Parts: sequence; C-alpha cells; structure tokens
Amino acid sequence: MSNFVPLAEPELKNAEELADHYGSDTAKGLTSKQAQEILERDGPNELEKPPKPTLLMLFIMQLTGFVIILLLVAAVASLVVNGTGPNKSDILSYTTGKAIFIIVFLNAGIAAWTEHKAGGALEALSKMTQASIYVVRDGVEVKVDCPDIVRGDLVVLGTGDVVPADMRLIEAEDIKVSEMALTGEPEDVAKTSKIKAKKAGEPEKLTPENMVFSGCSVTNGKGKGFVTDTGMSTRIGRIAQLIAGEDGGKPKTKCGCLPDTSASATPLQQNLERLGGRIGMMAIIVCIVIFIIGVAMNRTDPSNPGIPLCVTISLSIGCSDMVHKNVLVRKLAAVETLGSASVICSDKTGTLTEGKMTMVNMWAAGAKYDVEGKGFDPTVGGIKIEGKGVDGSRDVGVRSALLAALLCCNTSLSKVKNPETGEEKWEPKGNSSEAPIVVAARKVGFEQSVEKDYKRVMEIPFSSSRKMMMTVTDVSGRSELCQGGLPLAAGTTLLSVVKGAPNFILDYCTEQLCPDGSAKPMTDADKQDILSVVDQYSERALRVLAVATKAMPKLPFDPNNDDLSTDQKFQACRNNLCLVGLVASIDPDRDGVPESVIAARGAGIRVVMITGDYLKTAVAIAR
Repeated sequence: MSNFVPLAEPELKNAEELADHYGSDTAKGLTSKQAQEILERDGPNELEKPPKPTLLMLFIMQLTGFVIILLLVAAVASLVVNGTGPNKSDILSYTTGKAIFIIVFLNAGIAAWTEHKAGGALEALSKMTQASIYVVRDGVEVKVDCPDIVRGDLVVLGTGDVVPADMRLIEAEDIKVSEMALTGEPEDVAKTSKIKAKKAGEPEKLTPENMVFSGCSVTNGKGKGFVTDTGMSTRIGRIAQLIAGEDGGKPKTKCGCLPDTSASATPLQQNLERLGGRIGMMAIIVCIVIFIIGVAMNRTDPSNPGIPLCVTISLSIGCSDMVHKNVLVRKLAAVETLGSASVICSDKTGTLTEGKMTMVNMWAAGAKYDVEGKGFDPTVGGIKIEGKGVDGSRDVGVRSALLAALLCCNTSLSKVKNPETGEEKWEPKGNSSEAPIVVAARKVGFEQSVEKDYKRVMEIPFSSSRKMMMTVTDVSGRSELCQGGLPLAAGTTLLSVVKGAPNFILDYCTEQLCPDGSAKPMTDADKQDILSVVDQYSERALRVLAVATKAMPKLPFDPNNDDLSTDQKFQACRNNLCLVGLVASIDPDRDGVPESVIAARGAGIRVVMITGDYLKTAVAIAR
C-alpha cells in the first residue's frame, strides 16, 4: 500500500484494469481491512480546513473592530490625560478610562465565549450529521460516511446524491450530473460507463463522459463506479489549492496574524462598521476641538462606549432565547442576519413531512380499495374493497397492479435489529415513494424473491422531465403475470412497466385492465373518470402513482446500438400502454410544522414549499 501510484487517465481504463490497480473487485468492492489501510495512508476524504481559532484568538478578534479600537484609544488617552493632569493622585479621576476598558473587554468576552461554545457544539453535531453514501464493501452494500471514502471504493450513486469523490463509472443507467460547481455550465451532463473514442470533428468535452467528480450532484438516474481520487487530490480539491495559491496558500489575515472575516460580514456588522467609521471621523474632529477647549477650561475627556455593549447585550439575549429552543448560534451577529430573512424555501418530503409514506388506498381494474395497516410492517393489515370490508387481495386488478409496480421498484424491505435494544423492526431501503408499494405487495404475498423470478432486462430511471420510471422484465414462458393476475398474450416475452405521475402516464395509455383480467380500449371519458379518482385522492393530501404495462414479443429497438439515447429507448417502449391501477400513499406531517409556518408568517416571512407532487396533492398538503 505504501508504494501506491495514482492511476493516470482512469477514464481510459476498463473496469477490470481499475479493479486490479486498486486491489478492488467489480462486484464485491474493497474489504473493510483494505479500506482502513488506505484511509490511514491517504487520510480522510476532506478538503483542508483552516485551523479552528482558540478562545484567546476569538477574544482578540472581537477587539479589531473600528469602534472598539477607537474606544481603546479613548480609554488609553483618558488614562494618559488624567495621569498627567493636576488630579493624577486622585484614583477617581481614572474611572472613565477603567470603565471603558471593562465594558470593551466584557463585550469581547461575551462574544468570544458564545462563539467558542457554539463552535464546539457545531463540530460535535457535524460529526453526527455528516454526509454518507452507499458503498460496496466485502460484497455488501453499506452506508459509509463521506470522509471515510477511499480510493478503490465501489460507490453506488442515485438521483439526489452528491458525488463524494472523483469516480470512474463502471455502471450507468441514464445518469446525469450537475457540473456547475466544477465547470460553470448550467446544463446537466449525461454520463456513461463506456470508453468512447473521440470522433472526428467532435468538440472537446469539458470532463470525460465516464467520470463524475466530487461535489457534483446526481440529477437523474443511477450508477456505480470506482473512486479514483479523494480529498485535495480531487478536481475540486485542486481548484481549492489554486484559489489558495493566489494568496500564497495562506488564509487572509488582518493585523498580521488574525483571520480576516470581512468577506463574510453580516448586514449588521457592515452597517456598524460604516457607522463606526463615520462616528470615528466625527469624533476625531470633535475631540480635537474639545481637547483645545478642555485645555483652556481645565476639563478632561468625554467618550461613549455604550453602543457596542448595547448591541452585544441585545444579540446575546436573542442568542440565549434561541439556545433555549435548541438552536445553536455560532456567531452573535448571525442572530441579526436571521432576522433579515424574508423567504423560507423548504423541501416537502422528509422536511415538512416525516418521509415515511404509507399506502392507504388503491384503484385497480375500475374498483377502489382500502389498504389497512400503518408503517412498514407487512404482517399488519390487508387490502379490502372500499365500503364493503371484503378481502380484495386475490382480485386480478390488485395482484396485477401491485406486482407490476413492484417490478418497477428498486426498494427492498427487511427486518433490522436495533443494536442497543435488540428490538427488530421492518425498515425499507431505497426510495421513500416506493416503500409503500413494497409493503403493500408483501401484504398480498409477493416476497422479496420476486426479483429472482422476474429478470429485469432494462431500466430507465425516473426523471423530472419524464415524470415516470420504466422497467422491462423477462416474462417468457408465462401465460399470466402471476397466479390470478394479468393474462399475457401468446408470444409475449417481455413486459414493459411504467410507474409515475398519473396525468403523464394516461397520455400514453390506450387500454385499461378490466375486473376479469381482459383489457378494453380507453376512451376520453374513461380518462376523465380516472383523473377524477386521482383528484379525489389528491385532495386528501395523498400522493398518487399510476401503474401501466405493455406486453412485447421483443424490444422495439436494437439493444446493441450504443448510439441510441435513453430517451429514444423510452419513447419506443412507452406507447400503447394498458393502465392497471393507481396507488395512493400518505406522508404524515412532521410534528410542529403547522405551528412553525404560522410563526414564520407572523414574523412577515413567506414560506414556500418545493415539491414535484401532483398539483392538487401539493395544494392539499400546503393547506
């Protein structure tokens, strides 16, 4: 390990060459022992951070403001004037200078202690909440903190992930990343796992097509790849080194040794600095005049140290109130900056809601059903016909809709043991929107082993533009989708399944499933009836997904044609779909959210909810 040489041009190496160079495996990744040795050799996957200021340094930094320096000069001048005046033996004549020193140092002490205490708490908190990502180690997919990622790790990427280090992709399924932070280009960049030779006349790419880089976010699709560089060796790390090199690699300082924080000053700090400068200039002029008059009248110095102390005490009171509400405040002036906020933009799933979706209703083959049970335990509850309470788990529509939806999912469900209490509970692993489908499918008897019985041929991940996900499954040798499910026409070898936004999927549907398992043409009136069902569910703040299928004798395109884009493959498989059902799930509001929104409005702050949900679902949740 000690003689490790970084790999040059990893984008030109195939998966086996990469695995051999890093001592890894294309299926099992590194072993835990290997990962630990590499981590000790290369260090954590982090950019270099400036040293944390000590309490003494924080205290001294509080004394560098213009107004504070002016007060210190005034205090010294007061002591000098009184020490050389006629009353120099009177101890009370030094009261003004001493008072200014005490107030200034008290002001600096309060601010320094508050920042020091909050800094320690935030550092501990950051270790608890640092970013993590799924990595294959010892042949098992595990969640690893990003600082512990090492060269040779086999990292699994999905939509919404931030790339933890520079990686060479060995698997890519319609994956796109935003490289704005790296290249400045606003458009998402499509990535591939293949080594592509540059064609004549083709413009030079800003980044290799089979590489993704640290700090870039995955906006679409999923992939898997080997880590090639970490920490300061990544592209973003080299950019950080270049930026630091502009100043000789050293952080900006003031007064020779203190960190310069002027670039990140808050509105209050900037205004006080400007006010202090004006007051200072006026004070110097006034003091000269007053000094001349004072000498003539045998009087001494006036000064007013009250402004900094009043500001510090006011902010400290605000900081104290926030601490009582479990809010950490690292900088006193941040209290004022927070008060300047006028708009709060919040994600819905997992922020305003709990992110624990549960299926409560479904519609299949023209009938409505209630899905009983709560949480992720598939052994509790069942599927009942709405209004009748009769078991509907054997109905053709229910079994077809849930199995088809399950074939279009990447989420798994298993029992997880709590190491502290020893208690076992069911937990999903994967997309929160797919979890209720997996749970409901288990309730009607579809186990996790379904994946082995139905081989997936192709997958087109969900994207914000398509509003749906598609999979193609091998169903050769079957006369029906499952026992008691959708019949398959003679010659059917593949089944295309789409899952996503109902209003988008209905545009591609020409048929719908009937209660007896047959399919009938879908008219415009049928579409309006189905959309009214979607609206009824959405008005109850339920998230509705449509599930549709298409039986095929073979793929409608050449699978060996590498020039075909994902969108072209999608368009070839999406037409003439048969709607099999709708599934409706609820994501409960997080405790305290309504009260927080009301409080924000009361403070004159506009709250905006950001979501990709169906419009009526979003409106119902917002209300």
